[in-house]
Amino acid sequence: MVNGTTWNGLKLEFGKVYSNPFAKSFAPLHEVENPKGKKLRVFDFDDTLVQTTSYIYITHKDGKKSKLTPGEYAVYEPKEGDDFDFSDFQKVNDPQEIKGVTNLLKRIVNAAGERTVCILTARSAYKPVKDYLHDIGLDGIFVAALGSSDPQDKADWIENKIKKGYDDVFFIDDSHKNISAVEKLKEKYPNIKMKVQHVKHETPAIPKNTFTKSEKEKSMATKKSEPQGNDMKLKNLLPKDLDKKIKNPDTDKMIKISSALKYDKNTKAYKAAEFALKKK
Repeated sequence: MVNGTTWNGLKLEFGKVYSNPFAKSFAPLHEVENPKGKKLRVFDFDDTLVQTTSYIYITHKDGKKSKLTPGEYAVYEPKEGDDFDFSDFQKVNDPQEIKGVTNLLKRIVNAAGERTVCILTARSAYKPVKDYLHDIGLDGIFVAALGSSDPQDKADWIENKIKKGYDDVFFIDDSHKNISAVEKLKEKYPNIKMKVQHVKHETPAIPKNTFTKSEKEKSMATKKSEPQGNDMKLKNLLPKDLDKKIKNPDTDKMIKISSALKYDKNTKAYKAAEFALKKK
């Protein structure tokens, strides 16, 4: 898809916004699956294949508001009275490819033999994801949009596929909650070949106004215990350093240093971020 292409009457430009003009609320919109063989390869979308500028907006019980990136939401523990707004995820805003996982997806799609490859997303609309995949040369991938952020829904979806005859399953996701839910299927179905892979990023900081004192201590303990996504030590960097933008040499687009550091260490974007930090 090139710049200026239209879809359903909308002009689409790569790197900007892929939207679904007919999406209503959060009713899941699925495409028709075309099963191939007994191998199932399942990829999460947000913060696994791409990073976007989409946010989850929260109105708290006391009326205060905050917003979370998908990565922050993955480690956020909901509080009583929280009201979530996921409307940003009816679009794919300014997608930045996570090259390591995308390259893995491309290798699996192009490998010999039969397998069903799909994207399993908490988003409620599959069309914007499908259009993004088309733009990076990945067609024929089934997209399941659950319209739910409940980790058990992802596990249930995969279990349903196992019951339909899939006996070789690979699942990759950035959310430790989703990973834990799917991992439990290994015990339930010991005769199924199953690999579950966690995409580990820098542990996100949760917005300050959502913390109580005890929750702050719990979050700090989580940060210390969870593995980091890159070898570069970021603990001495101030947040403003990571929010600075650099040019991605591969796309000529401006991205945050924090985003670039989640790319593979051999990419030009990662090296540009590393160089910028060394100059500070």
